[in-house]
Amino acid sequence: MNYMDEHILSLKHKLNHDVASNSVNTNLSQTAVPNQANSVAEKNTVLRIGDELIPLEWRAILDRQMEISVPKSFSLMPLEQAKFKYPSEHRPEVIYTSLDGTVNITFNRTETVLAVDELSEFVQQMADVLRSVQPIRNWMGTEVIVNRSGLSIGVIRFVAAGVDTNLYNEILLFVYEGQVAMGTFNCMESDREEWLSVAENTVQSLHIVPFPSDSPFEKGVGSR
Repeated sequence: MNYMDEHILSLKHKLNHDVASNSVNTNLSQTAVPNQANSVAEKNTVLRIGDELIPLEWRAILDRQMEISVPKSFSLMPLEQAKFKYPSEHRPEVIYTSLDGTVNITFNRTETVLAVDELSEFVQQMADVLRSVQPIRNWMGTEVIVNRSGLSIGVIRFVAAGVDTNLYNEILLFVYEGQVAMGTFNCMESDREEWLSVAENTVQSLHIVPFPSDSPFEKGVGSR
């Protein structure tokens, strides 16, 4: 077994579980979370979804070492709801969800060591894993992009069968402090076109915080 094979095997269970858990389409009531001050210069402050302008807000994630811009109406999924949607103790550290619970953005760290120049090969091998274990309905490919903060992110896009409906998924893979971190974006396939701008904003806004903020963390799954 080579070096990369060991990485793939160590992440296979986590990746398969996160995507499978997303297939449970639950409509959950959400609790409000306090506003959080921006710690970087604002770029997009609103997104247009259909005929509606959606305000965005910066949120700190992963022990406040990274930030991401999400719709202001999204909240951290409370722990009890997260335990229902993601029954395994390997659930994502951070789960942001829409008011009706049908659109989710998650983030998780792993213990997989990886160099940035290995990311492209790693993404391709993780794509092969997904295609072998998930009920793929429409494979939409992979790419490695450098976002506007300079962070290299591997993106895997596909539609998979859910319990009640097909779900559009984006898997985000990036290297932070020498280890792989993983994000996911998912929504119902029928809502894909409507929410694509949010998925793109998720990729482009993700960045490392040079000096983590001292403000209180929001209560929920991400409060670690």
